[in-house]
Amino acid sequence: MEKVKENTRRLNIVVSEPLHNQLTDMIEKHEETKSDFVRLAIEREIERRKVEGLEKAAAELAILYKTDEELLAFTSLDGEEFI
Repeated sequence: MEKVKENTRRLNIVVSEPLHNQLTDMIEKHEETKSDFVRLAIEREIERRKVEGLEKAAAELAILYKTDEELLAFTSLDGEEFI
C-alpha cells in the first residue's frame, strides 16, 4: 500500500475504461505512478487556467486603456526621459 505523505489528501476519481487504459499505458512507458501523473496534470491545468484568466483580464484592460480618456491623458509623455 502506498505511504501517504504529510499534508496530502486522498482523491478518488472515476474515469472511463478507455481513459484508464491510456493512463496505464502512459505511466508504464514513463515509469511513474498514476498519482504522479494525475497530480502533474492537475497542477498544469490549474496553472493554465490562471494564465488564461490573466490573459482575459489583460485583454479587457487593453480595451479600457485604448478608450478611456483619463488613461490616455499622459500618453504624450510616454518615452520622455524625466531628468
